Amino acid sequence: MRDSKRGCSAASLVFLVLAVIAFIVFRNLFWWVLGIVAFVVMLGIIALLIYNSRQKKKRNELVADGITAGEITDYFRAADQRIQAVRRSYFKLKDDRMRNELDTITERYKKISSIVKEDSSDFKKARRYLNTMLSSLETIVEQSVRLFEVPEKSDEVKSSLEKAYEGMVLIGQSADKQIDKLHENNLLELDVEIEVLKKTLAARGLIGEDQGNNKNKTER
Repeated sequence: MRDSKRGCSAASLVFLVLAVIAFIVFRNLFWWVLGIVAFVVMLGIIALLIYNSRQKKKRNELVADGITAGEITDYFRAADQRIQAVRRSYFKLKDDRMRNELDTITERYKKISSIVKEDSSDFKKARRYLNTMLSSLETIVEQSVRLFEVPEKSDEVKSSLEKAYEGMVLIGQSADKQIDKLHENNLLELDVEIEVLKKTLAARGLIGEDQGNNKNKTER
């Protein structure tokens, strides 16, 4: 019995000693860890402030005639959102040809934006074309979706849908031309081609006469 009590007392004493040692060691370790964490957080805040300062400076940098890098970034962010908004109607277009054309136009848009981002010198003219292209595309898709929802499609409705498809083809073809001109860095005929595209689509009743001008909502 006495041996058992002595064993328990010895075990309790060892446990108490170990607990005291652990408290001392881990207390010091806690403050070390806390100090390291605080130092890392401070470095992170300083790095974030430096990054934000550089980003602000970069946004305000002039990359073209009167155009800052921030303006180009904001424009394409808004244009991307417009493309995505149009594509949300993708499966409402009950015509495989129209969906294929929408895919083609989307890819052409991405290519144009990529080219302009790499070489900002043609941004102003490319922006005017993209405003026209996006406005026309939005109108055509919106009108087409409404027509596809008509239960009994008359010959007139079918004719309008066919014209809408032809309008999308025209937009895709015009985008190909602009890509070629951007690669050639020669946009002298761009204004004329924009007017031709607008008049052609307006003549087919796909857009209004005043749509796609340079005062588009995406332009800053």
